[in-house]
Amino acid sequence: MEKTEEAKARKATRDGAKVFEERLKANTPVSHEDHSGKTPLREHTKRGNLKTTGGEFEVDVGYDKEKGYIAHFPNSGTSKQRPQHFIEKSQEESKTAVLAKFVEDLQV
Repeated sequence: MEKTEEAKARKATRDGAKVFEERLKANTPVSHEDHSGKTPLREHTKRGNLKTTGGEFEVDVGYDKEKGYIAHFPNSGTSKQRPQHFIEKSQEESKTAVLAKFVEDLQV
């Protein structure tokens, strides 16, 4: 891959991750009760650094270590809480916007 193409691919990956993070933040439910004493889960979204493996680029998007471990409870549900599937909803809703951002950034 040429340097300019690689730079565009890196930018497209970062921008796509940013689009998904914004959608995830918007879809993350906020409870009126906070038993952890920390800020709401919505404020704990995190976008990782760009990783390169075998010519492929990726950026992890999710929740930070402070409160991320509890994200699966409201997302997948418990015996006393219905699943909300906000992570899957965010993935589905942002798919078109992420691909559009990729196309925009990778224009030759």
